[in-house]
Amino acid sequence: MQPAIVDLAERVTVLEKELRKVQTALKVATKAIQAPWWEEQAGQFKNDPLFDRIVAAGQAYRRAHTPRTRK
Repeated sequence: MQPAIVDLAERVTVLEKELRKVQTALKVATKAIQAPWWEEQAGQFKNDPLFDRIVAAGQAYRRAHTPRTRK
């Protein structure tokens, strides 16, 4: 091969290695920025009447099974 082509091939190899490093760093940074799962789920049942009924039923159940305290 000609010296210029060999030099170019070496430079491409170095660039490919650096690109892999950047891609790995980007994946790590993207995972760090991603919101926790509970924040992604928050508000999922907003304005859902069935969910409101489920919450009310759960509260009624807990009230019915909570011992009364004496005053």
